[in-house]
Amino acid sequence: MKVSIDPWRCQGHMQCVAVSAELFRYDDELNHAVPVEIDVEGPALDLLRRAVLACPEQAITLDQEPDQ
Repeated sequence: MKVSIDPWRCQGHMQCVAVSAELFRYDDELNHAVPVEIDVEGPALDLLRRAVLACPEQAITLDQEPDQ
């Protein structure tokens, strides 16, 4: 699953980092959260979904890759 953060929506509340520091970090230069990995698989998907639900700005987008 591919993850991205809309820099215009992210207000730096850091809820994604609080829920899943393994998957997100705050970028001081960009002034918003960024995903540590673009592609997330396996057990980390549960943490990723929790981070999506925790984001008050709904700035995190998940894109499922089509089956090949």
